[in-house]
Amino acid sequence: MKGFAIFVKDWENPKLAYLVEIAIERESQGKGYGYYLLLQSLLHLKKNGVSNVILTVDPNNSRARHIYCDKFGFEFVEYRRMNMDKGVIECS
Repeated sequence: MKGFAIFVKDWENPKLAYLVEIAIERESQGKGYGYYLLLQSLLHLKKNGVSNVILTVDPNNSRARHIYCDKFGFEFVEYRRMNMDKGVIECS
């Protein structure tokens, strides 16, 4: 297995899903597998009626932010301060 993605559909809004986790095994990173996995996951969600996806990302994770924002067009919605002075960016 190269990686996995976990999404959860919103109970009250069937057109909304949350990306809970996406991961690619270390030796397979940097080869486009993450992009392909996210692309296929979003296409699958769209085929099944989901039109909006929300995710959170560590603001210091520039690789993930590049994929989400620059390649897939996710937009910054909100910054929240979390434990240990770290925060998350919510994107949709």
